Amino acid sequence: MHYVSGHSMRDLGGFVLLRGERNKPFQPLVELPVTDQERFSPQRTYSYIDGETQAGNSYRYEIVSRTTDGYTSAPSNEVEFTRAWPRKNLKPQNFASPAPSPFPTNLP
Repeated sequence: MHYVSGHSMRDLGGFVLLRGERNKPFQPLVELPVTDQERFSPQRTYSYIDGETQAGNSYRYEIVSRTTDGYTSAPSNEVEFTRAWPRKNLKPQNFASPAPSPFPTNLP
């Protein structure tokens, strides 16, 4: 992780995922801590599955980062989606498991 200036960020404490439903204001949904700053190869990607969404509802998300001493970044770009109802008449023979991808060996 890097600051806007390009310097390496060694004091990243975590991320806060914010969610807003329809036109309601954003509210903190979950805080994702960063605990591996001292590792040789720190984590570069993060993911979270929001299990509290309902079909037919629209949701907006933003992320802010926090430093270990409490500073908060500006919010990320906003992402919006509407959770769709499952399609009817799905046939199991139409599903295929994705082929496993090889583990990357040339990580930076």
